[in-house]
Amino acid sequence: MNKMYIVDQDSLSSYELGEQLNQAASLGLLVEVEDLLGRGADVNHSNKVNGMTPLHWAMLRHHSRVADFLLSVGADPTLPRKDGLKPGELGGQQTLAFTPNYLTYPNFLQLITSNEPIVSSKQNVGNGVLLKVRLANDVDGDFCEIEAPVETCDFNSFQALLASELSVDSGRIKKIRKLPNIIVRNEADLRRLTTGTELEVVV
Repeated sequence: MNKMYIVDQDSLSSYELGEQLNQAASLGLLVEVEDLLGRGADVNHSNKVNGMTPLHWAMLRHHSRVADFLLSVGADPTLPRKDGLKPGELGGQQTLAFTPNYLTYPNFLQLITSNEPIVSSKQNVGNGVLLKVRLANDVDGDFCEIEAPVETCDFNSFQALLASELSVDSGRIKKIRKLPNIIVRNEADLRRLTTGTELEVVV
């Protein structure tokens, strides 16, 4: 049975506010960026997994107005993401290897800021499921949540999605492990993944 999760904006942690700010910056939503900063989001918030900040996203997606505003309120252009790239080094990149969830599901930001009930299930994302993923042997050991169309995508596309979300080169991925000890090898294995499944990517 699907569970219902209601997001209370007053109870959001500083990290969750920062993630919403990253999403708004990636979509070029200046009004939302201003609102989130006004509610206490850190202008230099850094994603635990890939190190992306709001300024990284604004520069990567060529949202110059958002980037200019972030800089005007204290965004640090010298902060590197996990692979060492600074915001100013991303403007020339036309696209990512695989579209991240911030852009794959652009309505997600409006949903989580609407104070209305949100259904966390497959029906939110069509044929997608919510997975928890992390890099194996990572110092932090933190998971991030991604929504993946496991019913329809091929294995290479799924691997590219994980690589994009974790900011690693897909060619470096040695294997994908469903915890505690099951290897995900092909489309048949993907079809068996369900919401809440924990995956480790070995590079």
